[in-house]
Amino acid sequence: MSSGSVKRVVREMLPLLPLVILLLFVFAYPCASALFLALHEISFGEAVGKYVAFGNFGGLIRNQVFWDALSKSFLWAGGNLVIQLLAPLGIALVLNKRIRGINVARSLVMLPWIIPAVTIAICMRWMLLPRIGIVNEALLFLRVLRKPVHFLGSSSTAMPFLILLNSWKFLPFGTLLILAALQTIPESVLEAAAVDGAKGFQQFRYITFPLLGSMIWFVGFLAFAWNFNTFDLIWLTTQGGPGTATQTLPVLIYRTAFKVFRLGEASAISVIIVVLLLAIGVVYLRFFAPKGE
Repeated sequence: MSSGSVKRVVREMLPLLPLVILLLFVFAYPCASALFLALHEISFGEAVGKYVAFGNFGGLIRNQVFWDALSKSFLWAGGNLVIQLLAPLGIALVLNKRIRGINVARSLVMLPWIIPAVTIAICMRWMLLPRIGIVNEALLFLRVLRKPVHFLGSSSTAMPFLILLNSWKFLPFGTLLILAALQTIPESVLEAAAVDGAKGFQQFRYITFPLLGSMIWFVGFLAFAWNFNTFDLIWLTTQGGPGTATQTLPVLIYRTAFKVFRLGEASAISVIIVVLLLAIGVVYLRFFAPKGE
């Protein structure tokens, strides 16, 4: 490559330099810092810890609490993923109709996204209480329950209710993305399908759904990654309880770092999450990404 070509490439890449520096500062430095801490046995507040190489990782592999939190993370992310793909798709199909008052409905669907997570968590903790919660009162009145149930205090109901609550908050994001993709489908395509005899579910199956493939794939990937890293809603409602029923990896990281002050071990869990999500992302992109139109 001639010197003129090198100068031209450098000149073209120069405007990207601020973005590269920002990405290094926002992503590369935290990841490098977490990896450095993961290789040391360091307690919270210590400036320098003992270098233990991969000792923290080996300890996690032998720790049943870690494996339990990992399984809870997949259960949490998978349960949320199913709801956060199906529900937004159904809502978006309804909101795409040209009916009276649809603009008001499109505005109201944003409410869960606007409300802060801490507000949702505190309200739901009160609403789901066994004796004074409105949910129990309603179910008792409708004779669905015979006696009050502590939904967030039972190991069998805490995770399902948290999944429903988290999915409700995510609904606007997925709904708006899918709705935007629906509105890019030309009316002429649907009209041509109707002329050929395709109506209702047939139009959805053979026309609408295939054209939404890229957006559904994108929403699914974001939903899984975000849910796998969810901490605030779980901690504000159950703190990983009862027991360890809702203790996912992000909750375990917090407990390890700020409850028992093992910062090196907590950083090792963080590194494992990064590697795991990168591996899942590569597999997802390789095998599940929509192919060329």
